[in-house]
Order: sequence, then C-alpha cells, then structure tokens
Amino acid sequence: MVVKLTLSISPIKVAFVLTVVVICLSIVSLAGQFSKYILGHGNLFGLVRLFNVGEDSNIPTWYSSITLLFCSLLLALIAMSQQIARTRYILHWKVLSAIFLCLSIDEVAMIHESADIILGSSINRTGFLYYGWVAVGIPLTLIFLLSYLKFLAHLPRKIRLLFIVAGTIFVSGAIGAEMFAGRYDELYSVENMNHAMITAVEEFCEMFGIVVFIYALLLYMNLNLTEVHFCIKKAAIQPKRRVIDDPGLQK
Repeated sequence: MVVKLTLSISPIKVAFVLTVVVICLSIVSLAGQFSKYILGHGNLFGLVRLFNVGEDSNIPTWYSSITLLFCSLLLALIAMSQQIARTRYILHWKVLSAIFLCLSIDEVAMIHESADIILGSSINRTGFLYYGWVAVGIPLTLIFLLSYLKFLAHLPRKIRLLFIVAGTIFVSGAIGAEMFAGRYDELYSVENMNHAMITAVEEFCEMFGIVVFIYALLLYMNLNLTEVHFCIKKAAIQPKRRVIDDPGLQK
C-alpha cells in the first residue's frame, strides 16, 4: 500500500506560533532572572538555568538551533529549485543555507565563545569590543552585505523588505546588543539584573529576526514552489540465481 502524505504550511501561522514561543521564552527567562537577582531564589528546581536565554545547553538554545536548522533546510530547498529552473544566484542560496547550518551548529557547539577566548589575547578587549569576536563579526557582516546587494535587488519587493528587516533585527541583537553587554560587563559585571535584561533583549532580537526570516522564506516558496514532492526510490531487487544440483551439468 502506497500512502501519500501532504503537508500544508501557512507562512503567517508558522510566524505567529514561533513569535508566541519567542515571547514566552523571553518572559520566562526574565522571570527567572528576576527571581534570582531580586527575590534571591536563583535555582527553583533548576528552572532558572533551564530557561535562561543567556545560558547554553538549555531549552532556548535548543529552540534557536532548531529554527536556524529549519532556515538552512528551507534555503537548501530553494537552492535546489533554482538549480532545476536554471535561474541566477543559485550559489547565493547555497551559501546562505551553509551559513545557517553553521549558525545552528554554533548555537549548541558554542564555537564563537571559543573564538572569543582566542581573539581576546590578540586584540585590545575594551569598550564595546570587550567581547573579542565582535571585532571579527562586524567586518564579516559588512562583507556579506556588500556581496549580497545584487542578490537582494533581484528579489520581489516584499521578500526583499522582509529579508532586510529580518537581518537588521538579527544583527541588532547578535552584534549591537552584544556590544552593549560587553561594555556593561567591563564596567560592572554579568551577575546582576541589568545585564540579564540586556541579554534578554539581545536574544529576543536574534530569535525574532529568525522568525521574520522564516516567514520571508516561506512566502518566497509560496510564490515559486507551489508543491514539493519527496520521492524515496525502491532498491532494485536482484533475482536469485537458481543452482541446479545435477552432477551431469558439472562435467
């Protein structure tokens, strides 16, 4: 029996659900930090660390990694469709897919934190560059933006605007708020409610920027890919050779 499975995805519904998740994670994280720094209850059966957006290896980290991976898969599907249609900017879609795959891995592997330790010994860590990786992140972001200007220009107007909005929100958190957090860390410390609020803003911008980007990708697919079919090929079965046990044939 062959079963056909059809999945119907609404871009606006997906964006709405993800936005609710992001808001809930941010509120729960801030509530945990309020309990820790204001009320003096910093554990609450491990729930404070489990939902802290500023921590690693917890629920917000898992969520961010999954959504980044989802972006990578959507971008890969778009790249495949563009390659079949033999359109322009196929490489741009592939590179974007690879970048988001790396971001997804970094979210759980904490690669940029390790890079920050290495860069911290080779640059002057002070002021808004207190977190060393920012000094590398800024020029890389500018190079990426310049190399994708023509790519953005060829996109439909609404999709282009959503891409720009998503990127602006994400970078504002990943680099902008990170710079302020570094400056605050240098002057004061990370163990206080003010730093927790800066971190909450940073992570909210990153997560919500990804939500806007997913919405833009789904809209683009809705315009260019009305249906996506997955086909699993059956393995070819080799016919078994009959062995005739006849002494006369063996001579």
